[in-house]
Amino acid sequence: MNKQQIPPPPPGFVLIDGSGDQAIPPPPPGFEIIPPEEVSAEPKRSGIALNATAGVNDAIYSTLGAPVDLARGAINLGISGYNAATGSDVGHLAPDSFMGKEWIKSLMGDIHPVLDPDNTEATTTSERLARGAGEGVGYTVAPQVALGGASRAIGGKALEAASNFVGKPGSVAAAGRELAAGMGAGVGATGAAELTPDRYDGLAATVGGLGGGVLGAGLASAPALTRAAWNAGKDFIAPVTEAGRQRLAGQRLAEAATDPAAVRQALDEGVDSLVPGSEPTTFQATGDLGIGNLERGAAARRPDLFAQRRADQNAARVTALGGIQEKGAPEAVTRAVREHLARIDGETLGAVEAATQAAQGRAAAIGAGASPEASGTAMRQALEAARAAAKEKERALWNAVDPDGSLALRTDGTKAASQSIMRELPRSAKPMGGEETAVHAALQHYGEVMPFSELTALQSRVKAEMRAERLANGESPAYRRMTQLNQAIEKDLDTAIAGKVAQEAEAVANGAMHEEDTLAFALGLAQSRDRWLDANQRRALSVGGEAGIGTYERGRPSPVPGPPGAERETRGGFPNATGNPRLPGDALQPNFDEGALGRLREARDATKSRVETFDNRTLGPIRRRPGTTSPYDLPAGVVPERIFHAGSASPEAIRRFRAAVGNEQALRSIQEYAVDRVRAAAMDQDGTINPGRLAAWRRRHQEALSAFPELDAKLADASRASEAIGEVVAARKASLAEAQKGKLGALLNVDDPADIVNTVGSVYNRNDSLQQMARLRAAIRGNQEAAEGLKKATVEYMMQRFIGNAEVATSGQAGIRSDQFQSFIRQNNQALRAAGFSKDDVAIMEAIAADLQRANRSIAGVRIPGGSNTAQDAIAAGNRSMSNLGRLLSVIGAGAGATIGPLTSMAGVMGGQAVSAMRRGGLETVDDLVADALLHPGVARLLLTKTQSRPDEGVWKALATHYSRAARVAATIGTEIQADQQQPTPLPKIHLD
Repeated sequence: MNKQQIPPPPPGFVLIDGSGDQAIPPPPPGFEIIPPEEVSAEPKRSGIALNATAGVNDAIYSTLGAPVDLARGAINLGISGYNAATGSDVGHLAPDSFMGKEWIKSLMGDIHPVLDPDNTEATTTSERLARGAGEGVGYTVAPQVALGGASRAIGGKALEAASNFVGKPGSVAAAGRELAAGMGAGVGATGAAELTPDRYDGLAATVGGLGGGVLGAGLASAPALTRAAWNAGKDFIAPVTEAGRQRLAGQRLAEAATDPAAVRQALDEGVDSLVPGSEPTTFQATGDLGIGNLERGAAARRPDLFAQRRADQNAARVTALGGIQEKGAPEAVTRAVREHLARIDGETLGAVEAATQAAQGRAAAIGAGASPEASGTAMRQALEAARAAAKEKERALWNAVDPDGSLALRTDGTKAASQSIMRELPRSAKPMGGEETAVHAALQHYGEVMPFSELTALQSRVKAEMRAERLANGESPAYRRMTQLNQAIEKDLDTAIAGKVAQEAEAVANGAMHEEDTLAFALGLAQSRDRWLDANQRRALSVGGEAGIGTYERGRPSPVPGPPGAERETRGGFPNATGNPRLPGDALQPNFDEGALGRLREARDATKSRVETFDNRTLGPIRRRPGTTSPYDLPAGVVPERIFHAGSASPEAIRRFRAAVGNEQALRSIQEYAVDRVRAAAMDQDGTINPGRLAAWRRRHQEALSAFPELDAKLADASRASEAIGEVVAARKASLAEAQKGKLGALLNVDDPADIVNTVGSVYNRNDSLQQMARLRAAIRGNQEAAEGLKKATVEYMMQRFIGNAEVATSGQAGIRSDQFQSFIRQNNQALRAAGFSKDDVAIMEAIAADLQRANRSIAGVRIPGGSNTAQDAIAAGNRSMSNLGRLLSVIGAGAGATIGPLTSMAGVMGGQAVSAMRRGGLETVDDLVADALLHPGVARLLLTKTQSRPDEGVWKALATHYSRAARVAATIGTEIQADQQQPTPLPKIHLD
């Protein structure tokens, strides 16, 4: 191992072989001892290319390790502060922290020594400049790549903002210019540090880097700068020529446009006039705000041109609006509406009259009816006639019972009942008197068998006395006694034949008589004899209370209690019973056979029927009167009410009346009365039935009307006919009310054309404008004059409402209120169609609204809300005083002339000013061209074709961007050099081999 790699040891020191065991004395001041294993075996490299590469790598490693190195530096700074404050000796973090710059260099050096910048040494100035150039390139590219990749991978606004700060070249050329600027900054920083003392290296590197960055950026952009200077010269003299002025005007339009491509496309597609004669400005046609701001400035310089354009546009709109409906009279609308109402009135009145006639016919169909008095008289007469006929028939039946007066029958039951009544009368009771006593006295003279006529005459007396007693005293004891006696007579009449049948049956049983010779056999009672006897016995029990009173048991006679001798007579039976079967003999024999009994029953049934039919509680009072010639107790006018009335008993009363007088007579008389009551209750003066009152009357009499279905049907028909009148009248009222509702009614009350116009126009202000206008149009349907008048009134209303008082320019024509007119058309589109305007008419209105909206761009499109228009217009108008280049020409002219003499110097000044004046005049012409282009989109389109592509337009901006990148590189290199200066100088190293 070569031990001569270190300088000779100072006096007092000797080199000792590392294999020995002697201790190595401390190194002299300014030296340090490095063990052999730490001595690098790789020699240092140098050269311009290697140093340039090392500079790039060093910048890359610094960029990648910056987060860790910054964090470590902050931590070490905190440790130093802590040590200073507490006197502690806490160790600092090592400079080769994981992912720090030193760690990355060591890692890359292990891959290949060239990749570690420390292995490359810059020994000459050119090498150090090369290394600085590499660092400049690295510090330009590395941050862009690192932050750009992180922004795309991770996202986030912070990373995106940092990426924008370090730059994102948009093209290869831009990237090359940025690399040139960064390289210049690196070379400048390194060169400046070489030329200055070490203590100023940081500042010198920063300043030199800025200068180098300017130089690099300038050299990279030299072609563009040259073109820009050339174009600036051309632009200066362009106003002097016509082609130049057109080019400048087109260029001004293109530069002012917010989106030049969109402006060109809009103009190429053509600009249509929404309203004939209303030509839009270029700003109105394209909507480009930049063009709008340019128009604002042009209007401030040439207000006359733009004011005239507004006047022309307004005149075109007013003409278009007025031309939609040129003919027609608004007053025709009112006439048509009135005629419409008159038609409705006539039509509905005819319907009412027809319904009234129909209802009158239905009311007449129910009949005229009869008054209560007439109906009552007719009903009572019919009742009396029917009763008289029944009475006559009843009398004939009674006469047929015993036509020759030869019938006789036993009176045992009647006599026994009389004796019982008299015997049982208490002594303290009121004694019998009058007819009752006479009846009982007559019975005392009755034999066992009496003529049928005698017994019936007696019964008539009993019944007459019963009626008289009941009428006088009610159901008194005397009435009850007479009732008991009458029942006994009825029993004798019912059982008159029973004794004969029982006696012959006993004779047949004793063999004394043949059955075919008996009365029962002759009457066909042989088979039913026993049943017949049982029935008569049960009937006797129900009347007399016990067996034996005038009754018979089968096969033997039954005892008959009664007065003395009655038992003997009863036991003896019928005299001569064993003799002649037909009961001959000198004495009066009972001969009341089954035939007589049948005739009796028929007569009695007739009497009963007559009483039930005519003398019941319903009909009896109708014919009741004190005497046959006296007035009736019940007035004739009240009679019908007892039969037909509003109550549940009416159906039964009607049934009884019909049963008494017959259906035809009864129904006719009752119906006439009912009709009269209906007419009195529900008939109106016009001869029609009032449905409400009829319905109430029918509800009250619904039970009585159940007997008259035909009458009830006629009443219902008459009610429906009258209801139809009400419906027609209601429909008429509704039609007239509908016709006069809303604006139709308002039009009926106006005659002046101006009022008609306002009334029609007010329809459009309603929420239901569509419905109201549809009703108005329907009212004038078929009237062409009114239809034209309606549209004319609408147009006049719009002209009056939306054309204001302010004159547009000096046209003598007021302007249309833009916002109000647009809102009106938008809100009433359908109502206008309902008013009769065609699609084309409404399209014209919509075009006027759209043209107003488009023209409003010139008024409010680029106006600053709340700002000063005067200041904004002044700024937009710009300043056309002498340019700096003009002043420079004057100075150059003066200087050039001064080399010859004072006069030539003055001439030079004047020449420069003349050139400047010519240029200003040309610029004014350019202003006029721009104004004309702003007023005429076709001119603007032509001027825009005169512009040329100017690739150098962004050179100054690009130069500034490149310079900002170079400044960042210069600052970074200067900071690193300053940091290296602050690091302690490493001690000389003694290598122990």
